[in-house]
Amino acid sequence: MAHLYLFSEASPSNWLATGNDEAWRTVVNFVFESDPDLQEQIDGGETHIELLSQDLKYTSFIKDLESHLPNGALRKWNARGGYKSRLCYAVGMVMSKYKPIVSACSFQEKTLRASKAALLGSYNRNIRASESEGTGSEKFKDTKGRLQKRLSSNSFHGYQELQSSENQMLVLLFMSWFIGRQYRSYREKILKGGLHDVDLPGLTIVSDKLSGDEDARLRHEQNLRKLIDPEGKAAKIALTRSTLGVPHSGDLLVDNLTGWLNSAITDPKGEFAQKAKGIDYTGVWSEWSLLLGSVDKPEFVPALSYL
Repeated sequence: MAHLYLFSEASPSNWLATGNDEAWRTVVNFVFESDPDLQEQIDGGETHIELLSQDLKYTSFIKDLESHLPNGALRKWNARGGYKSRLCYAVGMVMSKYKPIVSACSFQEKTLRASKAALLGSYNRNIRASESEGTGSEKFKDTKGRLQKRLSSNSFHGYQELQSSENQMLVLLFMSWFIGRQYRSYREKILKGGLHDVDLPGLTIVSDKLSGDEDARLRHEQNLRKLIDPEGKAAKIALTRSTLGVPHSGDLLVDNLTGWLNSAITDPKGEFAQKAKGIDYTGVWSEWSLLLGSVDKPEFVPALSYL
């Protein structure tokens, strides 16, 4: 059995901001495939915090990475005292050895807005909804009087809904679509590799933004399940977040990678762009792409071509 842990982050702020069209945003997914010998604990409901602390490959990777950092510990990207430069160095030191899965996409706010129709179309196609059943848009006010937007769809797989403010909506939609796209890609790689006797790898998604409050988490988990498993084959998918106030190493790592790549794409001639290009030989950025504005379907180019 195979089980994937996916830590997802979007930077630098939580959501889009009206009038901020030129600003760059980056979404990063850090994916780790757990040790198959720990499947019994996974099936028993152990959290990602409990499970990954028992995974020797994961703990070795984090220990090696932290050995190159100030005070031997991962911190948030905005930490001071030369931390950012050391983090870039540390990533370069360990990536060739461990080859973790890093998938990222950068875009300007105006590009994501221009791609809204293409994303909605792809979203609907991935759940096998017909054109007449496609995702519709409805504005409403929540219990606090805030203007919100609801995107909903009915297909023969059931009803689904994304609900949030409009500036949050596009980020939630893109993160969900991006995770679904990545899961399907790695599912094919696992099946073609023949390493596991499994049709549908399990997936645990760790994301503060997608989790939200309890009601939002349940809605988003259902949407992700339909995006990832459109044919209803009962893939084991869970959406969660780490304990509040106690960041997990996976959360810190994806925060660092998101901050680094967004700094690089924002300033293509700057320090962090040069550091990103300096470790391209490790292959770590092979799935870092740049979103192009499109009305038909989402299109991408390698992000390094922009630096």
